[in-house]
Amino acid sequence: MDQIEIKIKKNVELKKFIIDEFSSESTQQIYIKDVDIGLWNSEKIVINKYFKAGSSILDIGCGTGRTTIELNKMKYKVFGIDITPKMIENAILISKEKKCKIRYKIGDATNLNFKNNQFDNALFSFNGLTQIPSSKNRIKAIQEINRILKKGGIFIFTTNLRNQKGYRFLWMLRWIKFYILGIKSYNSVKIEYGDFFFNRGSQKQYIHIPSLRKMFKIIKSNGFEIIFHDSRENISEIDKIDYSLMFYVCKKI
Repeated sequence: MDQIEIKIKKNVELKKFIIDEFSSESTQQIYIKDVDIGLWNSEKIVINKYFKAGSSILDIGCGTGRTTIELNKMKYKVFGIDITPKMIENAILISKEKKCKIRYKIGDATNLNFKNNQFDNALFSFNGLTQIPSSKNRIKAIQEINRILKKGGIFIFTTNLRNQKGYRFLWMLRWIKFYILGIKSYNSVKIEYGDFFFNRGSQKQYIHIPSLRKMFKIIKSNGFEIIFHDSRENISEIDKIDYSLMFYVCKKI
């Protein structure tokens, strides 16, 4: 058993493990480098189509500012939050270096410290929503996002897809392990079907990979209608990568 696995086993809370992992130096360096990438072309296309020019955006899980800084340059009124203090610390430093006046603070998507109906839009980029452990907490985050959005407000997020080509057999085996064999933990940490641990550099990361049907049901049951959804590569061919990401554009009812 390697050090990362021992660390997971010792943590009774998966949330703490996730924050610790995103605070690591190796992960921070990846996110700092990604700031210069800015918005993906697919993100630009969707944002330009559904966010009104000059409107307010809560950038949830903003990391070190990859999305926030470019949104600021595009003249949106953007506020960035992240649950990992080290992300916010570096986001503030980078935005100052780039002479961007952006408001940042540490924040938990499941308990947003903002007023009702405060923002025009919300963005939870690069699978941030599905890096929240437990379906109960992911639903709570969606409810909180709905609360802080104005009526008709737009919420954009992405997820991986469980049934994408090349991964169906993997999830069939996981279904058998979870529901038939009853293997419902990973190194003593309780997991749900769809939870997945993967390696990123020297670190192990957590993500929940939902089915499209389940994601639709959750969104529609919590005050939103889905007005657009499509894969990253369909939106922009130049964004094609080894695995598929699904964009969801949701409107507060």
